[in-house]
Amino acid sequence: MDEQRKRTRKTILAVLVAVCILVVAIFLFAPAFTETILPGNSYVIEITDLSGLAVNGTATVMVPIPANAEGEPVISEEVFSSQRVFGWRAAVRETPYGKMLAFTTTDGYAPDISVSFDEWQTEDELRRVPLHLRPTNLTAWEMKREPRLLVPVLAMPENTSLDEFCRLPNGTYTTVVFLDGFFPSPGETAPVSFSLEYRGEGGMRRFIAENTWTTTVNATVPGTESGFIPVPAEYQVIAGGFRL
Repeated sequence: MDEQRKRTRKTILAVLVAVCILVVAIFLFAPAFTETILPGNSYVIEITDLSGLAVNGTATVMVPIPANAEGEPVISEEVFSSQRVFGWRAAVRETPYGKMLAFTTTDGYAPDISVSFDEWQTEDELRRVPLHLRPTNLTAWEMKREPRLLVPVLAMPENTSLDEFCRLPNGTYTTVVFLDGFFPSPGETAPVSFSLEYRGEGGMRRFIAENTWTTTVNATVPGTESGFIPVPAEYQVIAGGFRL
């Protein structure tokens, strides 16, 4: 009889321990099962060695902007134009290659450019899309799961289409930057350095993370250049999956 009571107590104790563990697990992890981290985009721009160039009236520097495979920008023009950039005015501008982000200044000597732009999707994103443009049965979450990279795209490797290239895990393509309105100061002028880093987050829901798309440009161009200058861009897809 005593042995049976001991076994019963052990069983009850084991059940209580299991229940306690379950309660703790629910308390700790339940928010993660219901929480949604919405998709977003961040773009960090560093352009250095501009201070060695004198401005001839109005100087302009242009860089590519983040877009999907159809060329639709994924950071709004309002975000670009509303960000304060010391010594510069920022705005999206049409070019022969498509839209680019333009920085302009009339200062005698232009300061270097260091700025970041971020735009994260909100729950009512889909409501702002006109009815005739809304995808059938797609939520705002699903609309932002497409590949993204920096455009304009001047050339793809081995004649790959833009849509095909965007679905590769990584690769290098050619984009473009622009300089105009500068003339070098007396003496040797250092090349202008472009460091562009785009990161497009796919978001996360119930521990499942979507892909992340990144594009980086690290290039130097002569300070005496004027006009559109092709530069290489490194594209990478960071695979999503289960995340704790």
